[in-house]
Amino acid sequence: MVNLTIDGKQVKVGKTATIYEAAQEAGIHIPVLCYAKKLLPYGACRVCLVEVEQMKGRLIPSCTTPVTEGMVVTTSTPEIVKVRKTVLEFLLVNHVIECPVCDKGGECDLQDLTYEFGLSTNRFEGEKFALPTDEINPLIERNMNRCVLCGKCARVCDEIVAYGSYSFINRGFESKIATAFDRGLNCEFCGQCVSMCPVGAILPRPFKFKARPWQLKEVDSVCGYCGNGCTVTLGVLGDKVETIRFNDKTGVNDGNLCIRGRFGYSYVNSGDRLTKPLLRKDGQLVEVDWKEAIDAVVDGFGKARTEKGLGILSGARLTNEELFLLKNLAQTLGTGNLDHSGGECYKGLTEGLKETLGVTASTATFPQVEECDVILAIRSDFYETHPVFGMVVNQAVKRHGAKLLVVSDKKGKFTKLPNAQTLLNAPGLEVNVLNAMAQTLLEENLAVIDGVDGSAEFKISLTDYTPEIVAKQTGVAADAIREAARKLAAAKKSAILLAYGLPYTGASRELGIAAANLAILTGSAGRQGSGLYICGEKANSQGAVDLGILPAGGALGAQGMLKAAAAGDLSALYVVGEDPLSSYPDRDQVEAALEKASFVVVQDIFLTPTAEKADVVLPAVSFAEKDGTFTNAERRLQRVRRGIPSPGDAKSDFAIFEMLAARCGSPVKYTGPAAVFTEITASIPEYAGISFDSIGPKGIVWGGETLAPARKKVLPAAGGKASEGPFTLVTGSALYHSGTVSTRAKGPMAVVSEPYIELAREDASALKVNEGDLLTVKGNGAEIKLKARIGTRLPKGVLFAPYHFGGAGINRLYKGQTAVAVQLSK
Repeated sequence: MVNLTIDGKQVKVGKTATIYEAAQEAGIHIPVLCYAKKLLPYGACRVCLVEVEQMKGRLIPSCTTPVTEGMVVTTSTPEIVKVRKTVLEFLLVNHVIECPVCDKGGECDLQDLTYEFGLSTNRFEGEKFALPTDEINPLIERNMNRCVLCGKCARVCDEIVAYGSYSFINRGFESKIATAFDRGLNCEFCGQCVSMCPVGAILPRPFKFKARPWQLKEVDSVCGYCGNGCTVTLGVLGDKVETIRFNDKTGVNDGNLCIRGRFGYSYVNSGDRLTKPLLRKDGQLVEVDWKEAIDAVVDGFGKARTEKGLGILSGARLTNEELFLLKNLAQTLGTGNLDHSGGECYKGLTEGLKETLGVTASTATFPQVEECDVILAIRSDFYETHPVFGMVVNQAVKRHGAKLLVVSDKKGKFTKLPNAQTLLNAPGLEVNVLNAMAQTLLEENLAVIDGVDGSAEFKISLTDYTPEIVAKQTGVAADAIREAARKLAAAKKSAILLAYGLPYTGASRELGIAAANLAILTGSAGRQGSGLYICGEKANSQGAVDLGILPAGGALGAQGMLKAAAAGDLSALYVVGEDPLSSYPDRDQVEAALEKASFVVVQDIFLTPTAEKADVVLPAVSFAEKDGTFTNAERRLQRVRRGIPSPGDAKSDFAIFEMLAARCGSPVKYTGPAAVFTEITASIPEYAGISFDSIGPKGIVWGGETLAPARKKVLPAAGGKASEGPFTLVTGSALYHSGTVSTRAKGPMAVVSEPYIELAREDASALKVNEGDLLTVKGNGAEIKLKARIGTRLPKGVLFAPYHFGGAGINRLYKGQTAVAVQLSK
């Protein structure tokens, strides 16, 4: 610790603090423009100049100057104020005066500073910039006439996002922030630059002229998309969410958001939302009141119980409290057929983790990754599945020099990071590579085997997974596999990342086991600062696992239910917050299941393709219209808060489950989510001791920052076989979308509005395919047409199609395998 004096006040801070940070801790105000706590010190604007007794003769920037023992700082004297006013005058020389129409009005740092220092005139004159406004893209407006050259947009895009859209160009008076070749902005559109810009130079276009900041009610909640669990602050005006506000004071994301979180909220305001219950009469879905709808559901489920039974498919965007009520409702309805997503992905992965580690969750928290020496990312580029977690990895690599290993069938943004090494394998063979790494650890006596069960048998099972054998199978060089294993074993702090979800159904159990094996053999699992990260696709995937939204012993999982229904062996399906017809693997099977089941109930916020097939449709509400908790992928419980009223007669899943339970003869009446949460803590051991009201701005991580495995048992994991044929299709998440909900949000749709098939330039050249050409893809007995997207990240012969667009029929080709052999033609 360092002791110093600021404005006569004795202050003690850490050795790495700057004067500005020390002043902040002491509650002493120093004005800033270019400073942001998550960015590296920069010192561009000079607004934060202070006087240091030991540095007499000049003023120094407080935001870049580290504290030293005994330092005496003065933050405000007539001379300092005079200099700050002069600095502001310089900034305003070429800054346009258009505050009345600027959307930043009321929250502009420059405006605030000008007011604070009483700057009503300017002694300096200069020619104002007359740069054209960039309105080419639909999400971010750039008016560089307002820019004060603080560089925060360029720094956040490089330091946090790792995209590097912006840079300074020109010199002297002509200096400005611009994109490559000074063209229009064309990037990921995460909007990090929007959140960082202290003036009105970079603005969110969807929010333009919607409201002034003081008109908005701010409601802290949790993003409804992926399992990262980012805190979002809803900017509410009337009954609409008009924007997502920047907030780096709560949650786990330090104010960072991806395009989905920042620009994907508009679906909650959609006029297409379901507002009335629907009941099929004479073949048509017609609006009815809740009583008639619930009567029909109770009758239908009652009949199903006397026939071949009921299956329940739940989404993982319900709150923990809603999932708890759903599980109880399933018991009331007498069915163990309960699952929370398609395929055997969730079930398989959960089973694999239980068998190896005895826990079914990540063993460490996100911030710990930033301090890791080595990070292994399996199968998925986290910048696409969990973008904000990807930003954490970026900081680990760039700021702390972490070595990044990627085992994947395609290159991604991770591949481009410094020190990154991609072990590019043939599609569907990640398990083979992980097995070969495990074989190396054991063969070279690098593995931690004390207290590990099954290591001898496991070693024998790896006989067919030597690096040389796997190299021939996968295309990954044997030396690269060995080197990766050695790096992981040598790391003092390491992270193993594995994403899962609907498009990653294939071999999920084997991948879970293989990843856990490595976590055990390298000592990552349970070691302070290290961990295995299991990252679910949906906002509350981990909560669904924790709450046991999985088939009860011997009962049917998602695929089992659909298969049984398709065969006429299941009478009813209750689909809650999911659109299986659009997103589950094997669309033909889903269609057959919905057709053959004699009674189908869908509970959702839109009339999805699945809902269109239902007998009863119950209108539910979005994450922005309800209270409760989500559990993110690092086991962090966070509060979801209601920001806007429900549209029409739509009800929360919580309220609907209560109504159904009451009508089914098992009435429950809770005062609200807090009361249900109390019951959850009494029945879920991991949640014991946590109270609803104790979940503060940073949430609460159940099990602590480092979760000790209940056991350490290594198990054989069966590797895959390369698919045969000239082309292999893999599906998955695209950065701009999450599940199918984002396809109803204007922001993501403005960037990626339609399905596509991505192929390598080499393949495009051979087939004489141009960008946007319509291609025919045949495989698994199906044929679909998709527009071509040509890139450089895919190896020759590998195709990628995002699974989010139901109309494209990707799930007619994809039936849950890790990869699909297909034919491709113009």
